[in-house]
Amino acid sequence: MKAKRVLDKMKAKGVQNKMKAKKLGKCKVDLPFRVEESTLENFFHGSWATSNTICVLLGLSCGANIADYVARKAVEAGKLLYPVKVVAQVLMYPFFFGSVPTHSELKLANSYFYDKFMCIFAWKLFLPEEEFSLDHQTANPLISDHGPPLKLMPPTLTVVAEHDWMRDRAIAYSEELRKVNVDAPVLDYKDTVHEFATLDTLLKTPQAQASAEDIAIWVIQEIHLTSRS
Repeated sequence: MKAKRVLDKMKAKGVQNKMKAKKLGKCKVDLPFRVEESTLENFFHGSWATSNTICVLLGLSCGANIADYVARKAVEAGKLLYPVKVVAQVLMYPFFFGSVPTHSELKLANSYFYDKFMCIFAWKLFLPEEEFSLDHQTANPLISDHGPPLKLMPPTLTVVAEHDWMRDRAIAYSEELRKVNVDAPVLDYKDTVHEFATLDTLLKTPQAQASAEDIAIWVIQEIHLTSRS
């Protein structure tokens, strides 16, 4: 029950007040302007937020799989979506799987909250029996014949938790995106479990609050870059 102890540790008062995510890859979080309260307010109430053309996809857990699938379909659709443009996506601890296990899937197969058995059961519930495969296009983004070329994918921010057994495949996906020059940073939060930033009991933890701020900064940056292009 190591992960259960981690969960308790996250909620304990002794956790450091300032939590920094380990940033992997080309994590661009330096903005051309200061992110102050007034800036955030202008962002959420300004022309960017009310635009009908700019779209940022965000999904958590299995929702991240949906976001990535929609992003791929948007790339395939091309000008058919005009004037709407998917400018970025945020994948929070995606529910990726595959027939060939990763290191974390072997090490944390019996982890707290989501384990291997529950994940396989979830995919069996989701997919029609005749289509069931852990390498289905909605499950495993690392299969090369799934969707459009990765170099056409939008900038992709991935959030992973230290004790999430699905973390390695999400990191590997980001690495593949970076290989083809897609901006694909990874935010890796220590002492965390799957859904650490969205479970009601963990929303006040330093890690959850830090991730919310990190994501907001990155999304604002991507929209700002799009508005200038």
